[in-house]
Amino acid sequence: MVCHSAVCSAQATCSHSTSAHSQRRTCSRARTVAWRSSPHTLVHQKPLTRKRPNSSSRQTTRIEAVSSDLDQLREKWEIPGLVTFAPGRGDLPCVKLQHSCGSTAEVYLYGANVVSWKQPTPGGEEVLYVRPDAVFDKSKPISGGIPHCFPVFGPAPAPMAQHGFARQSDWTVSNTSADQQPDERDPEVELVLTDNEYTRSMWPHAFKAVYAVTLHGELLRTDLRIINTGDKPFEFTAALHTYIEVLDINKATVKGLKDLEYLDKVKDPKNPQKQKEDRELIKFTGPTDSVYMKARDYVELDVGTGAAVSISSSGWEDVVVWSPWEAMKECYQKFACVENAKFNSPAVVQPGESWRAQQEFAVIDL
Repeated sequence: MVCHSAVCSAQATCSHSTSAHSQRRTCSRARTVAWRSSPHTLVHQKPLTRKRPNSSSRQTTRIEAVSSDLDQLREKWEIPGLVTFAPGRGDLPCVKLQHSCGSTAEVYLYGANVVSWKQPTPGGEEVLYVRPDAVFDKSKPISGGIPHCFPVFGPAPAPMAQHGFARQSDWTVSNTSADQQPDERDPEVELVLTDNEYTRSMWPHAFKAVYAVTLHGELLRTDLRIINTGDKPFEFTAALHTYIEVLDINKATVKGLKDLEYLDKVKDPKNPQKQKEDRELIKFTGPTDSVYMKARDYVELDVGTGAAVSISSSGWEDVVVWSPWEAMKECYQKFACVENAKFNSPAVVQPGESWRAQQEFAVIDL
């Protein structure tokens, strides 16, 4: 592995496309994932802080602060042409991964959210979806992409917000790298969230969350580790709330969940009905909020264009299928959520130990 060490000043531009899927191609149809056996190298870094304006030149000061933050990130972590930093929407710091094959991914430090993953096709075909009501001012989590749900998936006890605090916290860059391959290099960014006064006010545990995002050719990989850095065990639930763009929700189907038991949370989320899935292809015909328990490590979402997004996983035990339907009239037809989760049985982590889960996303022709 080649880790970043050189100082550079390459510029990057973060874009956000929500165009519908057209024809997709992928060089890899592999459904098994060869996960790295060695852990990532952790490099501790204090979170960057922004200057607070105290004069009428508020906008100018804010831009200068963002620029200063990005300059520091570029100096320490940028790998020219592979891992770059730029202001995203709302001037939030954004990491752009660029693979030599042409695929790209964009990760915001706020929420460690992968907001974009594009295929190496003319124009760059967007796979993920960001809702039109998404805001990028830190007033709430980013609605779209791949938001984190941690340390709670679902309703949380006050004062914690639903789905926990990870998706509305600033994560810190701890490492960037590019694996040396015979013909290509895999760009990767590793982000860290550690307990602080804010998290402990809601969840009184010492922890470190380590999240790596990698482009392996046209594939997108995520690797999440939750480490107990305290002296007492803790438990949590978690999910990666993946929004995937579809041509039309009425044409989308999910495959790979037949014969599994699931919790139907549409009518009563607090007391969901347990059912058994008998459909080979799950169609969306109304509001959907189903948690498939002890799911297999492979699932497909047919996006309605003759292509599907496949998700291979390790460590995640459940799969969630969600559509808000007409509760979000302006956009529900354009996306579906298929999410890896750890929900039915909470993860328990002893002091000094960790929990780990991984994903690999691919676009495949049907």
